[in-house]
Amino acid sequence: MDGPRLLSFQIADVFDPSDELARWLTVLAMASNDFWRFFRWMEEASDGPTRILAFRLEAAALFEAARHLTKPPTQWPRIAKFLSRLPPDVLADRDRVRGTIDPKSEFYVGDWLERLRNVTFHYPDGHPAKSQAKKEEVEQAMARAVAQGIEGKITIATGSFGDVRFEFADEVAVQWLPDGETSHGTSQIVLLREGGIALAKFAQRAIGAHLATLPRGVVSGLP
Repeated sequence: MDGPRLLSFQIADVFDPSDELARWLTVLAMASNDFWRFFRWMEEASDGPTRILAFRLEAAALFEAARHLTKPPTQWPRIAKFLSRLPPDVLADRDRVRGTIDPKSEFYVGDWLERLRNVTFHYPDGHPAKSQAKKEEVEQAMARAVAQGIEGKITIATGSFGDVRFEFADEVAVQWLPDGETSHGTSQIVLLREGGIALAKFAQRAIGAHLATLPRGVVSGLP
């Protein structure tokens, strides 16, 4: 079986910072990298809290990737023109990702994705009006943990401040997770995996299409 293949180039020659398409594709590549890291982190997690954090990050990253694939193309004609030239099967993967946050799409996973993103990428800092309306995120999560009679714990492993773990906060964070099944009857883990794989496939095909437009020799390692 063939081993890994390395493509090398000067970033300025392939992803010019002044080019809006290059910038957009670079963020797409970041999102693809993040998905695989979070996915493997979740699969290989050594304990439950780590697996839950990886799940939250994976969900939040998919939401952000879907927004990235939705907004910029409408603002930059060059990006829209590039996308218009991609084959239908490539755009199908793009639409699969975008659909995760579009209530009108068959791929919509539900509003839990945005809510989970909000409490993952932004630690809630509290809001008096939300609290009065019983809609403050941390208060709701804490109340659910209290209602379940969950025992709170803090582990101090060696006496060093770096070895203290606040397990009770992990129990509260669990309450931010959506129910195990969505309206599709499919687990969130499966939906995230399907969306993330579509994201990775689209990133590879889109960046490959960009590389194919470059003069021969700019990218070393291309066939």
